[in-house]
Amino acid sequence: MRIRFLSSLIAVFFLVTSAHAEAPGGVVVTVKPLHSLVQGVMGDTAEATLLVTGTASPHGFSLKPSQVGALQAATVVFYIDETMETFLKNALDSLPDTVRKLRLSQADGIVLLERRDSGAWEAEDHHGGHSHHAGEEHGDEAHNMHLWLDPRNAVKMVRAINETLAGIYPENAALYTANAARLIARLGALDEELAGRLAPVRNRPFVVLHDAYPYFEARYSLTAVGSLTLEPDSPASAKKLKEIRHKLEATGARCLFREPQFSDRLLRTAAEGLDVNIGTLDPLGGELEPGADLYFILMRTLAGNLADCLAD
Repeated sequence: MRIRFLSSLIAVFFLVTSAHAEAPGGVVVTVKPLHSLVQGVMGDTAEATLLVTGTASPHGFSLKPSQVGALQAATVVFYIDETMETFLKNALDSLPDTVRKLRLSQADGIVLLERRDSGAWEAEDHHGGHSHHAGEEHGDEAHNMHLWLDPRNAVKMVRAINETLAGIYPENAALYTANAARLIARLGALDEELAGRLAPVRNRPFVVLHDAYPYFEARYSLTAVGSLTLEPDSPASAKKLKEIRHKLEATGARCLFREPQFSDRLLRTAAEGLDVNIGTLDPLGGELEPGADLYFILMRTLAGNLADCLAD
């Protein structure tokens, strides 16, 4: 009798556990930082599908036929904005009505910063932003979409991800909510850690390859004095290079930062003959392994690389 009871108890345990953690299918995410946050909320219930893998960049990315198929079969697609993942524009329009599409640039409470069309030479003049509320219409071309580089925006994204997933997969809602709460606590601790790491170099000027970091700069009061090009795939003119070299000399920039996804030829041309360090910043974590911890590794790496280069 006792053996039969224990057997029944074990069977019930496995039934409840499998029902609670039933793996949802068809969760598709575009870029690594966002994938990390989605995976952090999902936990062990399933693996979200990542579209932009390796060191590929959403700038100029093209979907493979298998990825188009994954989007067509998805239950939900998480992405930042069509102006960030330009490869999605046509694909999203062709998706079945059954596919839920969550555009994180429109998540409730997200703060968007305006694009700096003239570069970042006067960074302190461009740190104003505004809070976005779901359903508000935006001229998306007017905003910089590297919004995940402020941990406070990441918190808003986690809340939107949790709400969406819990609505689609109510059997896992309690688990998603618990995971989201732990994730938000970790993001708060990370924010404090990065502020402390970057405080000693706040006033040291630097230049980046393209204007991907206004959220990071604004959050930690950093002194970015320029970007080599507004779009990484667009070459800078001879006039722009001359202007950059003049600014490097005039501002006393300590570092120029390359990105692993793009050629550093432009950067090295601009720095030739100048007393400036060359470092690496990667806003996407291209060389990092995808997963729930990627966002935290990405942000710590950004802060460490920037602080180390500026400290020299």
